[in-house]
Amino acid sequence: MFQQTNQSNSTTQGENFLFIKDLQTGSTHSHIFRNILIEFGYTKFDAKSIKGDICYDAYFKDFKSRDELKFTIFCYCYELKGIVEDPELLEFELECQIETERGVIGIQSVQWNFTNRVDAKTNLEYFQAKMDLIWTSFGAKSFPK
Repeated sequence: MFQQTNQSNSTTQGENFLFIKDLQTGSTHSHIFRNILIEFGYTKFDAKSIKGDICYDAYFKDFKSRDELKFTIFCYCYELKGIVEDPELLEFELECQIETERGVIGIQSVQWNFTNRVDAKTNLEYFQAKMDLIWTSFGAKSFPK
């Protein structure tokens, strides 16, 4: 005989206990945001040699127009607990590099809210849209091949 038990509403507290609802949504805002990056087509890469040991994870996505590279957005994930007062505000840094007639310009996010799914998606979409607008305003120059 088969019996189904719904553990998602359980209030049992204990050591090393994990609620089913936490598994379904991701247990931390970091996990949630990194999953959003994957959903949006970002690729994981090792950035410790570039950003140091406090960078625990990194992602990038190339944005193209007619098979030419417009720009790349990088996301660096930092473990800043015990280093700064509000580590969640500085945990994720989005950075973009745009080719211009005078050279490459880098633009980055600072203290953006990625702590909940709705704001994280909205802020990522906003950053991507603004980088596209800035790329266009700087002359829409693709990176050389």
